[in-house]
Amino acid sequence: MKLNINKRFQNLLPALQADELLRLETSIRADGVRDPLVLWNDTIVDGHNRYDIATRYDIPFSTVGKSFENEDDACIWIIENQTGKRNLTDVQRTFQIGELYKLKKKKHGGTGANQYTKEQSPHNEDSAKTSEVIAREQNVSKATVERAADFHTAVTDIAEHTELSANDILELAEKTSKKDIEKIAKLPKQQMVQAVDAISFGEVKDYKEFERNEAKKTILAESKEAHKQSPPKIVIGDGIEWLREQSQCDLLLTDPPYSTDIDDIEAFANHWLPLALSKVVSTGCAYVFIGAYPNELKAYLNVKIPEHMTLTNVLVWHYKNTLGVTPKEKYNLDWQAILYYRGKDAPPINSPLTSEQRAVQEINHPNGLTQVGFHTWQKPDELAERFIRHSTKECGVVLDPFACTGTFLLAASRLGRVGLGAEIDEQHAKIAIERGCIYG
Repeated sequence: MKLNINKRFQNLLPALQADELLRLETSIRADGVRDPLVLWNDTIVDGHNRYDIATRYDIPFSTVGKSFENEDDACIWIIENQTGKRNLTDVQRTFQIGELYKLKKKKHGGTGANQYTKEQSPHNEDSAKTSEVIAREQNVSKATVERAADFHTAVTDIAEHTELSANDILELAEKTSKKDIEKIAKLPKQQMVQAVDAISFGEVKDYKEFERNEAKKTILAESKEAHKQSPPKIVIGDGIEWLREQSQCDLLLTDPPYSTDIDDIEAFANHWLPLALSKVVSTGCAYVFIGAYPNELKAYLNVKIPEHMTLTNVLVWHYKNTLGVTPKEKYNLDWQAILYYRGKDAPPINSPLTSEQRAVQEINHPNGLTQVGFHTWQKPDELAERFIRHSTKECGVVLDPFACTGTFLLAASRLGRVGLGAEIDEQHAKIAIERGCIYG
């Protein structure tokens, strides 16, 4: 007996898992098809898996007929009567409730009016809306039904603009969240496809990470365009060796490795800092970011520096938005030190705003909310630009021997200065190139 398959009916319920399908096949081959297939005319409305297994193994089956006004009514029956036979996940159940809401609302003219007459209503409430009726039937709140409808719309919108089925998108929602699917559905078509592909293939774990990556791409494109005329230069290699070959500069602005990355921080500080400061002209300045660790502070404060330079301040960069796990035996660090050196002939700080000229600089860490970050301890653009404005004029030369992803060099370029730097980590240097630097 050959029956018709309606793909719409077949796809209303999530596909059985492989182990569930195997158990069903084993049962049918051993005991036959015990439950009759439900038909609407010659079309299956319930029993697609049983029909497939029975026809493959030539096993007889019985049928029972059911009458519906149209396909939508058949769909309503399938959802209301068959959903209970499956162990649905929260994502699948939400989608089914949304589907049910859409079908019933359409059936009653899209007004959301009650599907029952006053006499038929199980609660005798002829003014009840579809969402309220479904909420009672499904034992959920009215708000849950309305949220399910929004989720259903998001899934069907994505399915319409991609090559994925609704069930594929539900699997995606299991990986991420229903909220992520709703956000993806609001994207333009091209970005929607990109988001779905990125999550499906594991390039990103969720929509938030996709959004961050897209923001980085935008920043990179804008940064490259902004620095096209006079891009800062970066060399891939040892920044200390690179310094030896450099001419004098107006500003040294840099963020060297911390004591957490260097075995002997005292030897390291004495190795590079005097050389770097010797490259600063007597009218210039230097800002050196270091960690807030006692051994690191002690190491740098004891470095013998060139006679034409003076350590004028130990500034503090205070951030409130990046804290790790609070230790039990000490206080959590929410700041870094900045060693501020001035040449003996340096002019006054060029700061029209007194609020900028405080030893404690309160600016949030670029954690993705305030500014897109390209590496863990990237410094804020605002802070970099502030120091450059305070201590240099246009066309001044800014050196950074530990340039990393190029934040200080790019800030110098934006303000009309000449940014020159080096970075030993090739991957970081490549990001600096992507952001707008060029190979020196």
